[in-house]
Amino acid sequence: MDKKQLFDKLKNKGIFWSYSKDITLEEIGDKIFVEYILKYGDFDDIALIFKLYDKEFIKEVWHKSLVSDSRFIKLNLMLARVFFDINVESSYFKGLNSARYKKLKLFASQN
Repeated sequence: MDKKQLFDKLKNKGIFWSYSKDITLEEIGDKIFVEYILKYGDFDDIALIFKLYDKEFIKEVWHKSLVSDSRFIKLNLMLARVFFDINVESSYFKGLNSARYKKLKLFASQN
C-alpha cells in the first residue's frame, strides 16, 4: 500500500474529520498525515507508516504533536515502547507540560 492508498482508506474511515471531505494528501501534507495516523489510526496503519516514512521523521512529528499532550498518555507509552524502542513508564508523559493545556490556560486568563 502506498501513501495515497493509505490516505484514501483513512479518509473514507473519517480519520480526517476536521478537514473538508475533499481534502487531498498533497493539501494535508506529510506532517499532518503522520500525526493523524499516530493519533487515530489503528496499529496496522501505524506500522505501515514506518514503511512509508523515515523513522526519524515520524519521531519528530510524534515529539512535536503528541508527547506533551496528556490526552494521549497511553498511546504515547505504546508508541515509545513498541515503535521507538524507548523504555519509559506512563509517569514520564504525565510529568510533561502539555502545550495544549498551556494554550487553553492562557486563553482562559485573557477573558
